[in-house]
Amino acid sequence: MGTTFFAYSVLTHQDNWQNTLRYGIIIIGAVAIIAYLVYFLRHKRSNKYRDLLVLVALIELLTIGIQIRDLQASRTATVNSQAVATLLRSVASQKQVSVNQLYANSSTVHTGMLVTIGRSTKKMYTVTINADNNSYQLTKTTLIVPQVQFVTK
Repeated sequence: MGTTFFAYSVLTHQDNWQNTLRYGIIIIGAVAIIAYLVYFLRHKRSNKYRDLLVLVALIELLTIGIQIRDLQASRTATVNSQAVATLLRSVASQKQVSVNQLYANSSTVHTGMLVTIGRSTKKMYTVTINADNNSYQLTKTTLIVPQVQFVTK
């Protein structure tokens, strides 16, 4: 049971291959619906193709809906991690250190998150965010359980 800290580079470089895969699945689903629609229109007299079209269309629309929901969640996570990256740039400027020396224990900005300078718990701060979310205050802090894991990749 320890605390995990994320490097600035981890927060700013999110993998986009998953988003590309999701877009691919959405496009393949749309093409499949169009293909079955064309096939159904060629064989209007056969009810089995109509039923197959309805079944495939429902499955594909469900898949597309799930992928769109996942894309929105991914975008939200990216926006949140960019907000933490902005906070870390501000802390780096205030403390006059390189942004690559800073680590945060959260991928969202909130009061109570921890920021540490370097891979040590000697320079650790608790962040207090103002009610308007436009300013912050750093307070020196110490962990109760000093077991820390740093995620750098």
